[in-house]
Amino acid sequence: MSSGETIRGRSPVAGLRRAQLSFAEVLGQSVAAVAPSAVMVTVPALVIPAAGRWTVPVFVVTTVLFLAVGYCISQFSTRMIAVSGLYSYTVKGLGPTAGIGAGWSVVIGYAGAAMASTVGAAAYLTALLHRVGVPDGRATIGVLVVVVGAVALALMVRGIQLSARISLSIEVFAVVAAATVLTAAALRGDSPSPTGSLGDGAIGFALLLATTSFVGFESATTLAREARHPFIAVTRAVRWSPLVLGVLYVFAAVAQSGHTAPATTGTVPIVLNLPSSHGIGSGVLSVLLELGITASWMACVIGSCTALSRTLFAMGREGVVPAAMGRTHRTFHTPVTALLVVMPLVTLVPLIYLVAAGSARSTLIGMLAISAHGYICAYLLVCVAAPAFLRQIGELGRLPVIIGALAALALVAIIVWAALTIDAPVWIATATYAALVLGGFAVYALRRRRDPGLPARVGVFDETTSDQVINDYDPWQVRR
Repeated sequence: MSSGETIRGRSPVAGLRRAQLSFAEVLGQSVAAVAPSAVMVTVPALVIPAAGRWTVPVFVVTTVLFLAVGYCISQFSTRMIAVSGLYSYTVKGLGPTAGIGAGWSVVIGYAGAAMASTVGAAAYLTALLHRVGVPDGRATIGVLVVVVGAVALALMVRGIQLSARISLSIEVFAVVAAATVLTAAALRGDSPSPTGSLGDGAIGFALLLATTSFVGFESATTLAREARHPFIAVTRAVRWSPLVLGVLYVFAAVAQSGHTAPATTGTVPIVLNLPSSHGIGSGVLSVLLELGITASWMACVIGSCTALSRTLFAMGREGVVPAAMGRTHRTFHTPVTALLVVMPLVTLVPLIYLVAAGSARSTLIGMLAISAHGYICAYLLVCVAAPAFLRQIGELGRLPVIIGALAALALVAIIVWAALTIDAPVWIATATYAALVLGGFAVYALRRRRDPGLPARVGVFDETTSDQVINDYDPWQVRR
């Protein structure tokens, strides 16, 4: 180390624990944020009416797309440790203005997913409790939304290691439960009877819905500082998650396209039309399915809010949002202020939406549509940022340019195609997302006016500190 170099005495993201999570726990974050078992049952049932016989190809296409997105993200995860993931990555590739767009987009994505998940968990838990005589309906769902939020908050404040282990355990059980029920349905031997329109607009809407099956897979990047081997663990989680998820979703789409149909029953937003004549509709498998989906949505609340809180934590350390958001718990070293701000919103907004929309299904779809816009725009920016970043550091090759460009174009096409859908009000979600992002830019502009040095601080990441290196080391001094 030359004498002209300076090293920070404190990391910009100090306060979060360093090097405590195993690969399995890092992977658990990505799995929890995606909620694959809930998606296996829920999203194909939403896609089938729009895509019909094209349902399976829709999921194959989105799998390939997200493998490409994961490749672009891994160009950053192998080179830097950022607790705000896509936000900091985009800043390093495209600068602070584009980074702010990615930052608020991913905040909207994580928040929307968390809100949808609280409703999903509460709705399926209501269905379970109804079996033992508890009244169902919006009132019960509303109470359980608050309960789900409170439990998730307690687990996240207590520590990321505990919540990651619980989330991964929940998802393992939930995936097995969903796969068991779907396999049982497929073994009925019914002939395929896909439903829905095959119009171009409907396919665009189906693609948008299918993308919600993968969003959140990159959230492992927000645990980079807390991972034991961040460059390896985070990158593996980001690269392999889309492939594993894609296999699960194609299996679920095949099973549901030919043997099930989407329906609504009572308070449950999406259920499988499994006839009781085969002992499924009211039997053990039905209960197992509801338990699995409830657990999966609960894990998604934890995973999404974990990533959301760390993104806001980084913004607080930079000054993009109030500095209080960058505070951590003295004992548990979690972003407690961000969590205490986020969780009331994650529970209150869905409650308002539920009252206005009148059904858990409408609330779930609305929140997922807004969330998808946030995620897709963030993914779009990071795909463009990846080759720009590699060029800056002198490591640009042909493959990142090709993959980044194709992935970005595909994401733009999905958004535009879905926005032109006639039969589904996607434009409402598009307008809501646009208004929220503009609000985020307005906040940034106001804070930048008060603090002209703010752009230089945007995009913080974990840095080597003076206590991690040997300063002023002279080997000849040791030998004398």
